[in-house]
Amino acid sequence: MKLGTNKGGRPAGRIKTAKIEISLEPTVKEEFMALLHSEGKTASVQVGEWIKGYIAASKEKGAVK
Repeated sequence: MKLGTNKGGRPAGRIKTAKIEISLEPTVKEEFMALLHSEGKTASVQVGEWIKGYIAASKEKGAVK
């Protein structure tokens, strides 16, 4: 793979440090993955963005310091 063509969620040179595993019904996973694929997105990027947004929103509400 050439540099700059990676569609993954981790920037070039950044080391993977942690994993989160979730359980979904097979039909839910298939539909989610199909939607992401049609949009040219990856699950790890979308879930990572949701987590970061959730943390930021929680901080704004004062729930997280």
